[in-house]
Order: sequence, then structure tokens, then C-alpha cells
Amino acid sequence: MNTAIGTVELASPGMPEELGAHADAARDREAALATRLHTTTQLDRAFVATLRGAAQVALRGRRRLDGIEAEIREALANQQALALDTPAGARQFQQFLTVKTRDIHRVIADTVADSHARAAAVRSLGGGYTVKGPRAPGVQAVDHTFKRSPASADERRLNQIDAFKQVFGRDPVSASDWTTAAALDAHTYDPKFQGVDSEIRVARIDPVPGQGVVRASQWIEQPWVNRLGSHDAGNDRGPNPRFDPEDTKVTTYIDYDNGIVVMRQNPSAELNIDGAPVRVEVGVPRGSVTQTPDGSVRIKYDAANPLAPGVSADPRGPLGSHRLSVNGDLVFTPGPDGVHVDGTRTDYPSLEVYQDLPGGSTRTVLIDPAQSGSTNGPLFNLPFHHEVGIGGKAFAPFDHGGNWNPRFDVRSPLPATDFGPTVAPPAVPSPSGRPGGVPA
Repeated sequence: MNTAIGTVELASPGMPEELGAHADAARDREAALATRLHTTTQLDRAFVATLRGAAQVALRGRRRLDGIEAEIREALANQQALALDTPAGARQFQQFLTVKTRDIHRVIADTVADSHARAAAVRSLGGGYTVKGPRAPGVQAVDHTFKRSPASADERRLNQIDAFKQVFGRDPVSASDWTTAAALDAHTYDPKFQGVDSEIRVARIDPVPGQGVVRASQWIEQPWVNRLGSHDAGNDRGPNPRFDPEDTKVTTYIDYDNGIVVMRQNPSAELNIDGAPVRVEVGVPRGSVTQTPDGSVRIKYDAANPLAPGVSADPRGPLGSHRLSVNGDLVFTPGPDGVHVDGTRTDYPSLEVYQDLPGGSTRTVLIDPAQSGSTNGPLFNLPFHHEVGIGGKAFAPFDHGGNWNPRFDVRSPLPATDFGPTVAPPAVPSPSGRPGGVPA
């Protein structure tokens, strides 16, 4: 061993230094190969993440369909209570089946839209393995949308860019752009969500210059709450003007600069006795958007806990308006001093509304705490509602702002538009007669 070491030491000073074109070419090839290896490793991981995400979406869709089937079977098994032999009972059951049919169509449409988007991602990844030129292996642009749990802020930034570009066809540039990009990024980064994505729904509106972005967050202040004997994760925080869109239960963004409304429902996590997540699922938020000529936006929303029994949150179910879901009907009215909020909402959870103005300042629009600070708040307070601001009086311009009814001397309600997927955002009918929102 000593002889070998001595040989190396004696030979090293006398070795010729690698110089010249051949040495430069060798070093270039080594660097190019190292870059290519690093790139293909990233592509492999993104490809696996895309396939894993597709499988999870398909499984989630299957579970949702299984849940709908179970609800229908449960209803059929209790035919005596349905009173199908009476007109009222038959009509109620027909309405129930209509809602379930709509739910089935929504599941299928969401799964198909996700499949198309992931297919496009796979195609872009395939092109990334292309070698350009004899000495400089390179890659094409890679879709990072479906990467899970990025390890760096840079990768999270890329996810936000991809999410924004999917809706607007361009990169985010302004402060409003980046705020909305963060809301549109469905990835989750908190380990308790176990990589389950949030559900994002959008609708285009007419822009209102000077109003910036309004952010409405509904969150649970406790670290955990009870759900029929189980513990569900809360947000463990108070009001926060700089809240992360992932650190809420349900979030609504009105981007007046870009003309879009974003509704986001984050995953729900069931915790075991030591606080670790044992089950994580995400529900699909439902709602509609209407806009008046002055730029006011009315948002009806309904977001149920996917871990709770479906019948407890069904608006057509036995609980009706007292169902166990986060729901409400709110009007956001812009003005020279900023937006104000009116309407009705559930007594739980807490609500915070902030407005990011174009000049860079943020104003607090509303802090509406939950009616209960107890861990039993969801069970005892979700079934009930209260008014915000002037309450239901704010609905008048929307309920009577349409065309004149041909049979009665009253105006009809303005048409509402259901939230849709980010791959095909629906446009709210423009009160000015122009197409709603910004062009795709």
C-alpha cells in the first residue's frame, strides 16, 4: 500500500497538464452528460408524479361515485319514509335523483378534464428527453404542474406560473397576477395533506380597474375539532392579512384586475390521537357568480367536509338549509374607498376578508369570527346562519336586475354562472354587454 501511494506521489508532478482542443472537448462532453443526467432525472420524477396524480384523481372520482351510489341505495331502502305513493313524496324523490344525476355528471366531467390536462403534461415531458445538437444535450420546456411537494420555493414558483398560465395563457407579471397564481396552484405543501391536491374552481367576470384583489378566507382557529367522535385538523391560527391560500378551509379570491373569481377548497385531514394524519380527502366546492353593472359580485358557495357523511351536507337532503357545510351568499361591492361585504353565511368557521390595492397596500375589509371557539363548533354552529353587513338587502340588485318578466310587472333575477374547472373557465354574463372576464 505504501509503495502504491509513493508511486502516485512521484508520478503526479510529472504528469502532463491536460491542455488543448481535445481536453476542452472532453470536459464539455462530461459537463453536457452531467447536465443531461440531471435533467432526465427530473423528467423521470415529474413523469412518475403525473401518473401517480392521475391514479389518485381516478380513485377519488371512483370514491365519489361510490358515495353517490350508497346515498341512492340508502334512499331506496327506506321507501316507506319516502312516501312515493304521494305526489309530494314522488316529487321530492325526483328532485333527489336529479341532484344525484348532476353530481354524477360533475364527477365525470372533472375526471375527463383532469385526464386531458395530464395527457398534455405527459406529451410535454416526452419532448423533454430530446437531445439538441452533437455537443449540447438539452431539454424542451417541462410542465411542472403536477409535481408533488416541491423541495424549494423556486419549484413552488414554477407551479404557480403553470397554474396561472393555464387560465390566462401568459406568465404572471403584476402583484395581482402573483396573488392569483398562488390561489390557482392546486398543489399542497403541508405534510399533513399527504400530497392530496386542493380543488380549484373559477369563473370569469368583467374587470373593475383600481380594485385589485379581494381575498376571503374561512378558517378554523383551533388546531383540531370534533366530528362525530373523530378529530379533524384545524388551521391553528388567528386572522392573518398574509394568510397562505393553503392555510384555510375555503378561500375565495376576486381578482378585479384580471377579471376572475377563484374558489378553492383545501383537503380535510383526519387526525389520530397523536395528531398525525390518518385520512386525507378533498371535496369539490360548489357555487355560482353573478355581476351587476357597478362591478358588484354575488357569490353563492357551498363546501362540505368530504370526511363527513354525504347526507349531512346535501342541500337537497333532510337537513336542507341546516346542513353541515360551509355555505353562504355574499355580495362584494366595490367603491371609491374599497370593497365592502354584505349577505349571509354560516355561523362557522371564522371569516376574514382583505383587499390588496394596486398601490401595494392591503386593507382589512371584514373579520367575522366563528360563533363558537369550541372544538365542537362544526357540529353545533354549521347548521345556522347570520347576516353580514346589510344582510339580504344586498341581494335586491341581483334578484331584480334582469329583464322585465313578460307575465308580471317585475324584473327577473340576473343569470348566475356556476363555477367551472380551470381548464375551461366559464364566463359570467357581462352586465355591460361585453363577454365576461378576460379572453382565454
